[in-house]
Amino acid sequence: MNIPKRPKNISAVIFDLDGTLLDTLYDIAVSMNTVLERNGFATHPIKKYRIFIGQGIAKLAKRAIAHQNKSSVTVEDIVQELYIEYEQRMGDSTKFYDGIPQLLDDITSHNLPMAILSNKRDFLTQKLVAEFLGKWPFKFISGARQGFAKKPDPTLAIHIAEKLGIPNEECIFIGDTPTDMQTALKAGMFPIGVLWGFRNKKILSEAGAKLLCESPREIYNFIIDY
Repeated sequence: MNIPKRPKNISAVIFDLDGTLLDTLYDIAVSMNTVLERNGFATHPIKKYRIFIGQGIAKLAKRAIAHQNKSSVTVEDIVQELYIEYEQRMGDSTKFYDGIPQLLDDITSHNLPMAILSNKRDFLTQKLVAEFLGKWPFKFISGARQGFAKKPDPTLAIHIAEKLGIPNEECIFIGDTPTDMQTALKAGMFPIGVLWGFRNKKILSEAGAKLLCESPREIYNFIIDY
């Protein structure tokens, strides 16, 4: 691992959710394929959803039905069905990535404030976090919400730093997509890209990741400066 210069102070850690803390790929893909099949669209292999996910459900739906002519069915129709389908099955196959619980335990033991920022709708984000991540003391949890633009717009990330009372430059932002890296850079935060999620090393590097990690332990070692 090529270790970059560490920020002078690391005072908070902001995580993306899907593809970073939780492997939600299968539940999202099956939900989308169910809606596609119901509406006469072609479905996609599960692995293809790795490149569909990352900018919210509306963008996911657009990518999934791209180049398929069904003029009577709008993207908005698909999105609304997808919310219903996904809420019914979310968590069925979702699981932690290896090493994530230990990482969260270790960061908590050092009293570093943690937050979550997702492009998943806020009520879905809150529900998923409550089910899987409720044992850890996240100071701020947010999905996509009215009044704030989605990532890569940095407004919500900056809002989180303000709520925590911590300068942007002392925040680490951890995610698995270019959207996360761009959000961090625009917010003046330090972007860490994880390689177990939905995008690869090349894509994350080109998006501005300053550190790429193959395991949660590498994140911990960097944050704690071992």
